[in-house]
Amino acid sequence: MKSIQYQLKLLEENDGKCDCTGSGPDKVAFMAKNSAALQNIPSKSVIVYNTVVANLGNGYDSSNGIFTAPSNGVYIFSWTVLCHHGKSFFTYLILNGSTIAKNYASAGGVADHASGSQNVILEIKKNDKVFIRIQDGTTGQYMYGDSWSTFSGYKLYNM
Repeated sequence: MKSIQYQLKLLEENDGKCDCTGSGPDKVAFMAKNSAALQNIPSKSVIVYNTVVANLGNGYDSSNGIFTAPSNGVYIFSWTVLCHHGKSFFTYLILNGSTIAKNYASAGGVADHASGSQNVILEIKKNDKVFIRIQDGTTGQYMYGDSWSTFSGYKLYNM
């Protein structure tokens, strides 16, 4: 109910118009990709998407691959992995140490590359950590870089 009241107040203050421009304190969105392929990444390693395309709210850290929520809200995350033919690259999306979703990209026994994508909707709190990690017990054999493999997220609404 408070959220609805807040939204109505915003509409009243803006003469019924949505201010969908700018980068206010509650606008959060990021997209990162790899500049080069990743090979033979050990089990449980965090995948570092080192090239930031967008980072509203400055939640994504390209030095360690971790997104830290700048505010409470419902967020949507997505990641895609393109693996080399004959190779695999299995990943998890992790929230504060807990596995939320898995992505299976394997081109073993096929003559072409294979990709896997996953989307997640999460209710998270300020300072929660979200990242992509190599599946337990596997090695990330080969993931293409050069914009083929990406990690992104954005805040859908406040809580």
